[in-house]
Amino acid sequence: MSDAAAAAAPNPEPTPEPTPGRTPEPPALEVTEVFQHVAGHAVLNGVSLTVQQGEGVLLIGRNGAGKSLLMRLVLGLDLPSAGRVRLFGEELRLLRGAHALKLRRRIGAVLQHGSLLDGLSVQENLLLPLMPTQLSRGEMARAARLAITQLQLDGMENHLPRALSVGQRRRVELARALIHQPDLLIWDGLTDGLDLPAVREIFELLRNQMTLRGLTVIGTDNMALAAVGPEDRVVVLERGDLLFDGSRSALEAEAPTRLELRYLLHGRW
Repeated sequence: MSDAAAAAAPNPEPTPEPTPGRTPEPPALEVTEVFQHVAGHAVLNGVSLTVQQGEGVLLIGRNGAGKSLLMRLVLGLDLPSAGRVRLFGEELRLLRGAHALKLRRRIGAVLQHGSLLDGLSVQENLLLPLMPTQLSRGEMARAARLAITQLQLDGMENHLPRALSVGQRRRVELARALIHQPDLLIWDGLTDGLDLPAVREIFELLRNQMTLRGLTVIGTDNMALAAVGPEDRVVVLERGDLLFDGSRSALEAEAPTRLELRYLLHGRW
């Protein structure tokens, strides 16, 4: 190129400096190739499952499929025989001391068979998870009031659990699991013993919490399948294997051609 042509040519645009990208949030839950043996028998066979923050997942399966055992592994109540469980990017097996406690405060749980103390009122039961914290009495009272309002328990504060219906007790258990504002809620059998309208009411409360503050929800209960929406995510465990992972509408579409799914949904082969 001549000097004149070079002078007339436009200067190239400077290459922009790369803008540091925002570090993506880790999944709320990562289960990777998890095996679990009980009394010498494999109950979970290499299960892998990822749940993003703010997502809702319903885990279903026949009795003995491994649902409750998987939830115990997610909560760190048991350790897997092999494989890895991570919560918010942290591997549970490696956590110790204050670091483990900090992570556990990000989790709320409702387990099977109920856990309310019959000798305490609704409000006293709600306050139990806040007792080890540094909150003042006023802050704890405000947290209890918020939980009572959000879970539609107004007027029941001084009732003992035995004076409540099954559905009301479930809402108290849910309120107690959420009172410390966790990022992840794990529930197992929350809707046991409830009729379909009560199950749908519980699910509406959960959806409100997910919308209000990005709560991640993972639960296990076959009855609850009737309350989830067509596009809600459903995971099916069968004899320790992950049999299906997709929307409820996709599950219903596949069931006619897959014997295990058809039996789970309709009780017939």
